[in-house]
Amino acid sequence: MEFSPIGLVHSAVRSRSDMPVQGVDAEIEIHPSYAGGLFGIEANSHLILVCWLHEAGRDVLRAVPRKVSGDLPEKGVFSLRSPARPNPLSVSVVRLRGIRDGRFLLLANVDVIDGTPVIDIKPYQTGWDCVFSATGHDRTEKIRKMGPGEYRAGLIREAVNYHGELCPGVAVAVRLAEAATRIFERDLASPEVSVAPGSDPCIADALIGITGARPGNRRLGSSGRDRCVLSCAGKEAVFLLREVPESVDAILAADEASLFDCTVRLRAQH
Repeated sequence: MEFSPIGLVHSAVRSRSDMPVQGVDAEIEIHPSYAGGLFGIEANSHLILVCWLHEAGRDVLRAVPRKVSGDLPEKGVFSLRSPARPNPLSVSVVRLRGIRDGRFLLLANVDVIDGTPVIDIKPYQTGWDCVFSATGHDRTEKIRKMGPGEYRAGLIREAVNYHGELCPGVAVAVRLAEAATRIFERDLASPEVSVAPGSDPCIADALIGITGARPGNRRLGSSGRDRCVLSCAGKEAVFLLREVPESVDAILAADEASLFDCTVRLRAQH
């Protein structure tokens, strides 16, 4: 079995320990002999990037997600996205920001270091590659180990992946989700969490992306025009929205009390 790299990653991150969980902006240089394969690629907003993790260990079958915390439970590498694995291939979805000189791809959310060989590139297709109803392990313990900035970055990515852009409504939803996580002390993607997002479509999209709530799993409801309600295991958090800044940065930096009032109340379980 032989691989011939089609290109190389150029990134400001040169050490695996410095790579943020959400990745960084980076550039992929496609070798001239493969540049013809990029014809038509600019029609895609997102790509599947396959790389060879040349510095990763190949003799590891169990590992801990150390980017989050070294004291999380050990798991088999096939249930983790750890770089250390028998065949260290990286498969990730990246956003195409542009193309330079016909063979340099400008990408976002690249989570491999400078100098990583690129093995293949494919278009990401929502209808085939997105399984929104997919479920995974409960991330509550992992979330508890995350720093607030890291958790916020994850919420933003989940919200933007569903909604399409980071707008003020999405920023408000991220702040709501941070508060709800603190109140319920659990992963908001849990089947026990239900959402009634109110009438703002951007907030609704973002909370659906973060929680996985939808009518089909009976976790998505409706609420009043200026309020949003999240519920979990006999507890209900009612958020009354205030007038918020139009700037995403201002919303993310604001005190919660300036964005919404929150009332937590118990409710009967059925």
